[in-house]
Amino acid sequence: MSSSLLISLATTVITAVFALMVFARYLTKRRWYLLAWSVGLALFSLGTAAQVVLFDQFSELWFKLWYWAGALVVAPWLGQGTVFLLVRKGNRAWISFWFVAGMSALSLAVILGAGVAPNAYQPGVDLSAQFGDIFTATGAEKTVRTVLAIVLNTYGTVLLVGGAVYSAYLFWRKRVLLHRVVGNVFIAAGGCCPPWAARLSCLGTRTSNTWGSWRAASSCSPAS
Repeated sequence: MSSSLLISLATTVITAVFALMVFARYLTKRRWYLLAWSVGLALFSLGTAAQVVLFDQFSELWFKLWYWAGALVVAPWLGQGTVFLLVRKGNRAWISFWFVAGMSALSLAVILGAGVAPNAYQPGVDLSAQFGDIFTATGAEKTVRTVLAIVLNTYGTVLLVGGAVYSAYLFWRKRVLLHRVVGNVFIAAGGCCPPWAARLSCLGTRTSNTWGSWRAASSCSPAS
């Protein structure tokens, strides 16, 4: 069995378990940031599950779910959890929430309506390396897809990484719960890994499908 397939399977299961754990905690604590994080984790699991399905056979629906879940909406939902965690005053957190929810719905409609070329699919090849050939839209349609990817991923990554760095700084400055400083540093580093992996993929370096599904679109699409 391919190592890429094994990684996708393991990631799907592990992320799904984490999503269920965070959602169960939400049901107990009733904190909105836990719900947003559980949605983000569930979407990531959906994206890697799609990679498993698409490893050696093509499905238009699963391909579009892979792109939507993995390349568009994971980052903004994880970032939205950070907004709910850190922004406690006013209605800015809810403005952000409705922006993310609305853009998620809009992007889903755009992707489900996009044209694809099943004959361009290559079994066993990283989806992040061939998605541009599978999508058939050009001109304005391609621009819309690309802009959605850039906006949603930039918005989500800035919130996720920036929030983690800010939280780490607060704990470090107050000299309390120092283990959370380390935890937030890991969160920030993890949030930076997908765009770096996607950039290496664009430069021709082999990267895992698990990372490619998230940010390859926003990093590579404008030039493809």
